[in-house]
Amino acid sequence: MHKTAEALSEFERNLQYHFSEVLEYPFAKPHWIYISLSHACTFNCRMCGVVKILKGYELPAAGVKRALDEIKGWQRDCAIVFTGGEPFLRKDIFELIAHAAQNGLTTEAVSNGSLIDRDLAERIVSSGLKNIAVSLDGATEQTHDFIRQKGAYSKALCALRCLVEAKKKHPRGPQISVWTTIMKENVRELSAVIPLVQGLGVECLVYHPVIVAQDDMQNTSPDAPFWIRGDDLDVLKGQIDTIVEFQRRNGLVAFLHDPYLWIDYFRGTLSKQTWKCNPFVFLNIGPDGDARSCGAAFGNIQKATLGDCLKSPEAHASRRLMKACRKPCLQTCWAHPESDSLPAIIGSFLEKIKDDPRRAQLLRQALRMLEKFEDEVSAYKND
Repeated sequence: MHKTAEALSEFERNLQYHFSEVLEYPFAKPHWIYISLSHACTFNCRMCGVVKILKGYELPAAGVKRALDEIKGWQRDCAIVFTGGEPFLRKDIFELIAHAAQNGLTTEAVSNGSLIDRDLAERIVSSGLKNIAVSLDGATEQTHDFIRQKGAYSKALCALRCLVEAKKKHPRGPQISVWTTIMKENVRELSAVIPLVQGLGVECLVYHPVIVAQDDMQNTSPDAPFWIRGDDLDVLKGQIDTIVEFQRRNGLVAFLHDPYLWIDYFRGTLSKQTWKCNPFVFLNIGPDGDARSCGAAFGNIQKATLGDCLKSPEAHASRRLMKACRKPCLQTCWAHPESDSLPAIIGSFLEKIKDDPRRAQLLRQALRMLEKFEDEVSAYKND
């Protein structure tokens, strides 16, 4: 897409998220759609509770495909993330990936790596995925295996080696990523993950802070054993300094927000002024078909369309609770800081088109977009 067209598209998308939040109506469609195919898993990790809920549920392939077809019809910039549990336990996982990819949807998968051998890696890299993420929660076998289970570390590293080797044969294959969960148990070796994955040939490393309840940030608690507190916060600060300096010089690490916010997150001092959820950015579809953003479900894709779920009274009530939530939350899938401020949205757009010879035309188009939402605001106020 031409840079100018991209700027105008981004301007419209930011307006949609901004006014969706202001008017509490889904003008914007979710960007992140996580599809939990089942909660069955090869591990029972200490910080993860999904294996304990919705046991035996498995989202039927037909329901997944209907949802994917509907998402394609949105014609929006969306990312489908197949997760679980362990998504590669599903026998039809590649059928579902193909259905998404063939419909032109950006499709990713998150795995613990336990099942990925050479044969499976070959199928993954040629499947149409844009990103395959393997969880690695420690730079040492002792730490990772303590968090997950004995043998998990060697399996994760084996999976990454197999994926890197397979991609050499399929250069258009997915980005190979590592996701590391930040917690007390691994805080002293966060930066040591970098040379480990760099040596393996991994292309992207993402850190994200631990959460206690995967489906409901509103009910999390800092009393969990893996929460970082006390002197460990100083350790975290030192680790961040090292990671930031490496990233500045070498890349590899993808920061989805200012990493120093991790300190405020664990202190419980993160404020709405520095980071807030946008209730319209994220959608999770559970193995039972329930749709939710954070907290209670607001529809089921086996009984209604995604569009109907997003516009339901239950969805409206759920989003209001999210806006009122005072819990420290730093999950990027629930945020869209680019749309928080209307003046910032406009300023960013003006900066991107300042040297474009069609600036006047683009400004008129942008003004029409603003006027459309101005009409919506007026209608909302008069309702």
